[in-house]
Amino acid sequence: MAKKSNHTKWIAALLVILAAVIFYQTGQKPEPSTPPEPEYNLEKQGAGVVLDFSETSAKIHAAVDAALANNKLTPQEIKEAKREVPRTGVEGIIRWHTRNILLELPETVSPETLEQAIKPLAANAGGKVIGTEPDNYNGTAAVRIDVGIKDSLNNEPLTLVTDRLYIVKAKKAAPPKPKPKAERKSGSMAIIIDDFGYTREPIAGFANMGRPITFAVLPYRAYSNEAATRALSAGHLVMLHLPLEPLSAAEETEPTVITVAMSDAEIKDKVAKAIAATPGVKGVNNHQGSKATADRRVMKTVLGVIKANNLFFIDSRTSGNTIAAETSRQLGLRTGENELFLDNSSDIELIKEQLRKAVKMAQKNGSVTVIGHARPNTVIAVREMIPEIEAGGIRLVYANELLK
Repeated sequence: MAKKSNHTKWIAALLVILAAVIFYQTGQKPEPSTPPEPEYNLEKQGAGVVLDFSETSAKIHAAVDAALANNKLTPQEIKEAKREVPRTGVEGIIRWHTRNILLELPETVSPETLEQAIKPLAANAGGKVIGTEPDNYNGTAAVRIDVGIKDSLNNEPLTLVTDRLYIVKAKKAAPPKPKPKAERKSGSMAIIIDDFGYTREPIAGFANMGRPITFAVLPYRAYSNEAATRALSAGHLVMLHLPLEPLSAAEETEPTVITVAMSDAEIKDKVAKAIAATPGVKGVNNHQGSKATADRRVMKTVLGVIKANNLFFIDSRTSGNTIAAETSRQLGLRTGENELFLDNSSDIELIKEQLRKAVKMAQKNGSVTVIGHARPNTVIAVREMIPEIEAGGIRLVYANELLK
């Protein structure tokens, strides 16, 4: 009887083991998972919906910027835009943000190296390198790397390029030019840099220039306060870069613009608020304003507020029809005028040629006030030209030192 009992126990144990194996193989094995769809914000619009990938775009932008920083690369130019396309097969639109980035790579970094640096960072941000191919940028041969979102949406393929990097060969260094002979003539030059507030990159370059730079800061922009406070801490002069109405409405890009249609009360209120919003301002110059600076009523009202705040005014002279400086002097304000724009072109050598022209103007007339913009290439051109400017007998000063 004992032998029969043991035999039964062994059979039962084998059945338990067999059941466990079958359960493990059939019940525990995970089913293949479907890859998650890319992240987006949903917004109702009429009969359809907006799928907004702007947040994911921003994450991918940051990943690309990190890859560039890791390789010590500085973009030569960045152009940004918001994009929208209709959805396929259903009502609604897809929205995202794009950037075109121009890069010059040193010999130590190849496009392939940069692509490999971007891949893991883009993947962590929800993106990927979509492709690399030959292209051109403004007529110059380039290699293009497309980075963005490539996935599926409701089982339909989805491709959104967020960052398009155009890589051109770094220009060979030109043979050094002979040092200019020191001029016996002397004079002063005030360099005003407009449009601080749009981007962070140029702030440090101008703040650390080691020479007087007058910061003209737009109100209400993302980096306006940072630009003003960084300039003040470095000892630079800060002005309010006040947006005034241009001739073309399509050129208006600012959230608050003084227009000729406004009443005197509206103008006074907006000017006063813009002054209060910008830390440490000592004066004002106009941003755009080809229409407003030709309107005597508007300018008298604007300048009245500036005078009440004990500030000076500099006419940017964006139009030959401006009466801003004339009206300012009539009201008794300390006044100056822009005499030359430095960077209508972003080419570094052309900006340098404008600075050389400014040197000659200062040598001839004793002083000159010029305007550039908060852009990476302008930082480079001004920094590299300082020895040549000073060798020409020109002293760099703040804009308020040349007022009349």
